[in-house]
Amino acid sequence: MLTTHTHFLKRLPLYYEEKPYSLRYTPPAGFPRANIEVERRDIQVEDIRPHVASLTLAQDGCELLPIVSRMRYADFDNDETIKAVYLREVADELCRRLGAQRVQVFEHTVRRRHAEFPISTGEAYQWNQPTSIAHVDTTLPWALDMARKLNPGNEAILQHRIQCVNIWKPLQGPVRDWPLALCHPSSVNSKIDFEPCDLVYPDYVVENRQVYHSERLRWMYLKDQGPDEAWVFSQADSMSGTVTNVAHTACPISDSTTHDTAEPVRPRESIEVRALVLYGGFGSNDEVGKQ
Repeated sequence: MLTTHTHFLKRLPLYYEEKPYSLRYTPPAGFPRANIEVERRDIQVEDIRPHVASLTLAQDGCELLPIVSRMRYADFDNDETIKAVYLREVADELCRRLGAQRVQVFEHTVRRRHAEFPISTGEAYQWNQPTSIAHVDTTLPWALDMARKLNPGNEAILQHRIQCVNIWKPLQGPVRDWPLALCHPSSVNSKIDFEPCDLVYPDYVVENRQVYHSERLRWMYLKDQGPDEAWVFSQADSMSGTVTNVAHTACPISDSTTHDTAEPVRPRESIEVRALVLYGGFGSNDEVGKQ
């Protein structure tokens, strides 16, 4: 068990009256860019590798997905190659693994930790950095709205199960720097541990869930995760009674006592894919698995 730290939403009376928000653009003068206050807290993180084979998306909200990709490391520098090859591979594998009718990828992000992160360099980073605030990517209403946007005029899909999942993997391995930590859903009380939050962009809004700290929450990570090992974890699910809302965060655990090697630790590089998993609502002539 490792002791590390991450950031959580502060429990403030403000959020009884005002929804947490963050503007992802420069607002007019005098308008606060955000009302989110976070606090750094220590957490205990379990290495789940000895038990990872027992985790399933259905029972635990997450599982390890073997990824056999045609992508080379250098290919992840090219966004068009990612779209043409990797996203297709992810969609096809999820369809096969989950028995879905279609998987629709709506976002992907490559992250490459700058050597100075989390200390600010005073300049914009070339790449996205690890997210060190515990959160859930989406809420169910937002995921259903995204399904409507991706399938205009097809209300039939809403009569079937819709999942929103995140697929996260490193570009190189083994990961010994800022790995992804997942919170086991069985340790969460969503009514008191989560707070809906708006991330406001110039032309759209993402509703996610921020996480309050609790000693009750159980965190896990996969020690020495490799580039052929992808986490797939549920962020929202329209089927009642399912295990979903898997909170996650990046956390620093690159202490020399953590790993049995004297080799320099490479800054973490990763790609995450957000996708809708649709189980019905398309005609028999539609291409199964099409993004």
